[in-house]
Amino acid sequence: MKKLLMLAALSLSSLALAQDAAPPESAELASARELLTKYLTAVKAKKWADAKKLLHPRTLESIAERKKRMGKEDHPMAPWYHEKVDYYLKDFKVGDARQGPTESTIIVKAKEDNFQVEDKGVAEGEDATYLIGKKDGKWSLVDKKRGEDFTNDSIKIGYKGWFDKIEKKEEPAAE
Repeated sequence: MKKLLMLAALSLSSLALAQDAAPPESAELASARELLTKYLTAVKAKKWADAKKLLHPRTLESIAERKKRMGKEDHPMAPWYHEKVDYYLKDFKVGDARQGPTESTIIVKAKEDNFQVEDKGVAEGEDATYLIGKKDGKWSLVDKKRGEDFTNDSIKIGYKGWFDKIEKKEEPAAE
């Protein structure tokens, strides 16, 4: 009887654990999280050339355009600029990833600990959201928002033409 009760308890606890488990992450979402981890690792180490290699070509153009227009590279994806005047990354944790409005966009959340240059202290757990997109078959980092999120409309309108067009699969006609 004791064995039967233990077996029943074990079965029920295994079932409860299985119900609480998150659904498996798609390969695309996992790849996007890995790409962001690689980028943030380079940023944390202040390996700017490595970080720049992971940026979307149009993002690099936007940074260059800002430097030409304003005389400085004040852009969310230019951490080499911000480390001198505002903040630099001390640590991070990559969070959830979700599909964007198209198959060629993914949004990834992160928590960042940033050293505040002026305050000479670390702000822990700051929310950051990254947009990752596919262009010419290659995934790269597009943009970052601190303390807010990307909406499907903001991506569709603000980044028109930045990503690969992926044909939607035809659904078989209902008979």
